[in-house]
Amino acid sequence: MSNLAAVRERVEQLLVDTANAIYPAALIDEAIRLALDQYNLVNPLGTETIITLPGDGREIALEALSGLLYVVEVWWPYDSSAACETWPPNKVQGFRLWWDDARPVLFLDIPDGTQPRLDDELRIWYARRQTIENLDSASITSLRGDHESLIVLGSAGHAAMSRAADLIEISGTDLYQVGVLATWGNKKLREYAQELARLQRQTSRQGPAWGSGWKMDKWEER
Repeated sequence: MSNLAAVRERVEQLLVDTANAIYPAALIDEAIRLALDQYNLVNPLGTETIITLPGDGREIALEALSGLLYVVEVWWPYDSSAACETWPPNKVQGFRLWWDDARPVLFLDIPDGTQPRLDDELRIWYARRQTIENLDSASITSLRGDHESLIVLGSAGHAAMSRAADLIEISGTDLYQVGVLATWGNKKLREYAQELARLQRQTSRQGPAWGSGWKMDKWEER
């Protein structure tokens, strides 16, 4: 997958402005950010990690998880050194993520009132932001290679709409040309939104979210 310079170049090619005579690099980068933010709402990077707790408590700071968007699943108690896997796992059924002065905190609402202790391990599945190398100091590009064109499409649309908004404020501007540019940019953004919707359908979770569920009563047979 390409870095920022390569993605920027592709956007410039689509806008037919490789010399940045019309679209400054800073505007292109902002358009890429906007497209990437929309992409992250649909297809964030899924990952998991094990956290060793620095103390007792059911409120757990998660600022060490870079780019965290939301938590999907938590296992506790968990022992990464166990010789045999515990199955079914100890899923925490009640938890929520909140931000305390922009600092993510995971709150475990365990029905029996127990709480993790010092040096306990939690296994956490979470979603975090996809990144493009060198955009906002990102060290890697995490996007799938076949999704690069999708980001380029959305970025070009955002850049064109930004350019149209700027031109309309300039006295003497040919408003017909501005309209053509805005129409082109809006078309690219609609195409981008359609592709994101298709991607969301493709990546939707399949199967029961929480296993096979529970019986309605003692007579129910599965």
